[in-house]
Amino acid sequence: MFKIRAITNLLLVAAVIFMSYYSSIVGINGETQASVSNGLSTDFTPAPYAFSIWGLIFVMLVVIAIKDIRLAFADSTDGEESFNCWLTVALVFTIAWTIVWSYLLIGWSLLVMAAIFVSLALAILRDKPRPVSANMTLALYFGWISVALVANESAWLVHLGWVADNGQGWLSDPSFSVMQSALSLVLFALVLSFKSIRKGLEPAVFVYPLVGVWAYIAIMVKNGAGNPNLLVYVSAFFALILLVVTGYFGTKWNANYSAKSKD
Repeated sequence: MFKIRAITNLLLVAAVIFMSYYSSIVGINGETQASVSNGLSTDFTPAPYAFSIWGLIFVMLVVIAIKDIRLAFADSTDGEESFNCWLTVALVFTIAWTIVWSYLLIGWSLLVMAAIFVSLALAILRDKPRPVSANMTLALYFGWISVALVANESAWLVHLGWVADNGQGWLSDPSFSVMQSALSLVLFALVLSFKSIRKGLEPAVFVYPLVGVWAYIAIMVKNGAGNPNLLVYVSAFFALILLVVTGYFGTKWNANYSAKSKD
């Protein structure tokens, strides 16, 4: 059974990568991910280079999927599995999100994005031990989905016509994006407030807020040219907060690792 699960997960990872790059380069429904995003963009949307983090997430997913394949076909059954059913579910929802986003079903895409977020949270909460590489992958994946969830919510409000630069929406940039930036920080803080989440990601818990730093820097880069607006300074401040949090958890992990290495 483990062999079937391992092969299935590897195929799902390949499908996620294929769908992501196909929808970005060729497009689905006559739209690429970028073209949809550009039509629903706000000041909170990070600079395009920020989305390259998906490449790192994909590499890590391939690594842990191959590890599970090797473990499944090894003579010894001793070892730690990287995938569980909830991570598999998150991959399925990621494929579904690519499709509904491309078909401009923005409300549905927000629901699917929330499902990815919940699935990854449940994957992290699993009690069984995992390899460090698996926890790093989960921290990266969960961190970026935390940013993407807020960005998807922003896109949905733009799609509804609630946000517009011409003053016809209920909200306008950059004030709206400052609120979204604050909401993103609250989400990161809320996730890290759960001891079970921190324990589930150890020793890679510091990677999770580091993804937030990456996103805020990309927001600053996008909005910093010319005459910077308030969002640039707010994002810089929030990035600094998350960087301090990253340093705290990173130092704590290093201290624990050093202590164990002396035993």
